[in-house]
Amino acid sequence: MKSESFRKQALSLVLFFAAVAAVFALTRLRSDPAKKQAEFVVQQLLSCSSAVEQAVDAAASSGSEPGLAAADTDGLYAFLQAQLGDAMTADCLDKVMANRLPTRITALAGQSGDKLVPADLTLKKRAGAENCYDFSAALLTATDSTAAAQVSGTITMVKEDGRWKASAITLNL
Repeated sequence: MKSESFRKQALSLVLFFAAVAAVFALTRLRSDPAKKQAEFVVQQLLSCSSAVEQAVDAAASSGSEPGLAAADTDGLYAFLQAQLGDAMTADCLDKVMANRLPTRITALAGQSGDKLVPADLTLKKRAGAENCYDFSAALLTATDSTAAAQVSGTITMVKEDGRWKASAITLNL
């Protein structure tokens, strides 16, 4: 009698742990670590206007594109590397700098007269492209949440050294 009760308890315990393992496995399958990291990178990039202001010389105009200021690129690169170096490949960071994405966002902040914060960020996996996500967000002024711009783009993620990193980013302002 006692051994039968023990068997029932043992079987119940085994079934319980099997159910917990199944729930854990399904949760892991549903979660998309590449998407979570992509969301982090986009959020940080779109939030960088106030920090980039420190690296931008507001007095000098670059002349290359209206609304953009000449920047201390070494300081800006060091800042971005500190903020996003673990979340972007070196090539991606170089392309972000070459395409002047941070200074373009800062120029929008300058036009609005306030720091910008991203809102309503959405990422959707691009059909037929592995670990590529289309994103869109509104950039709102920090003071009164007035819409300053709508942004969209794509971010492609790769696994490098066991971590998900952005390998390419496009931004449409």
